[in-house]
Amino acid sequence: MGFLDALFGGNKQIPPVTSILPDAARREILAGRLPRLNTDTIFLKRGEYCCYIDKAILLQDKTKKIYRHAGTSSPGLFKDTRMNFGVGDSKEYVETQQFRAILYITNQRIILNCKDHGFDRPYKQLSAVKPFTNGMELQYGEKTYTLVLPDGNIPYQVIKMIQQRRSY
Repeated sequence: MGFLDALFGGNKQIPPVTSILPDAARREILAGRLPRLNTDTIFLKRGEYCCYIDKAILLQDKTKKIYRHAGTSSPGLFKDTRMNFGVGDSKEYVETQQFRAILYITNQRIILNCKDHGFDRPYKQLSAVKPFTNGMELQYGEKTYTLVLPDGNIPYQVIKMIQQRRSY
């Protein structure tokens, strides 16, 4: 069962995400070592280095309401009166929006480069990580970010290795 099957019951179509992570970096991560990737698209702090770069799709749920009203009107019994009959109805549904992004994981923070929906958060604010075969969920306090990735286990391994090094 994949990430989207568990999340949506298998009825949503998400385009596949192609990886831009170099194969040498992937092999280093699977061997238990953090690679140091060169990037000029994010600004790194002193002592910070990038360990993971890959394409992602950010999924956000948006609740929408539909209002419907049906009714009739007829003349009343007396002058200047009318009889109105009507029924109103509203329905809510959840629409999942998709945003293309690039996920960067450094040794100090996690950065999602996404137009209007990106974030830059340090590890000390990270509450939970849930990996899937084709994505992951990152929880920061009450906010949960759902990401579709080429492989959800690779960034999860990077986060685990960094958390182990930070705990020493």
